[in-house]
Amino acid sequence: MYWDREYGSHERVWGEGPSELARAALGYLQPRVSENRTWSLLDVGCGYGRDALYLVERFGCAVLGIDNSEKAIGIATRAVAETGTAGVEFRCCDFADVGACQYDIVCMSNLYQVLKPVERQALRELVARTLGPGGTLFLSTLSVTDPQHSGKGHTVDGDPNSFVDRRYVHLSTREELIDGFGFLDISELYEHEYYEPRANGEVHHHVSWVLIGESRARPR
Repeated sequence: MYWDREYGSHERVWGEGPSELARAALGYLQPRVSENRTWSLLDVGCGYGRDALYLVERFGCAVLGIDNSEKAIGIATRAVAETGTAGVEFRCCDFADVGACQYDIVCMSNLYQVLKPVERQALRELVARTLGPGGTLFLSTLSVTDPQHSGKGHTVDGDPNSFVDRRYVHLSTREELIDGFGFLDISELYEHEYYEPRANGEVHHHVSWVLIGESRARPR
């Protein structure tokens, strides 16, 4: 498996700090934090747990992080044991195997872009199923303007804005995201440009969409 090899070679591929999405989520959520409530958070494609640990340490949410890489989950589980962090669980599984539980927050950092059309639809269905009343989705995914991947490799027939260059990557448009996540009230959708250092010394230049959407079902 590609990601098992990556994590096996470099462990913390993107360093110790949180993703750009986790920083955006913290800024959005902090004004809404209540001392009388512990929010539940599902981190889909959690990797080695950098975002889950960052968020649980800053406002005490209860986090389930899932990833289908055994190597990544092993690194994340060791980090929990080493730091003694409470309120976070990591599980090796496919997102299709997530149960019927609902969460206040669902986070998906740079997962959508590696999924093929049927899988992207399944991921949207997961959001609709697991995002509780009044819950919030935080999603980041590469934009069609991303300089690192746009036009690189060969195109995929019948799958617009998708390329294969060593591995598959899909680049999203604003219209595609609005249409795909139209079952949510999208409160923010913007492009974010950043430089991403890798453990192997490479620095990637990216432009990603950040989408923040809220469930239309409000708490009673």
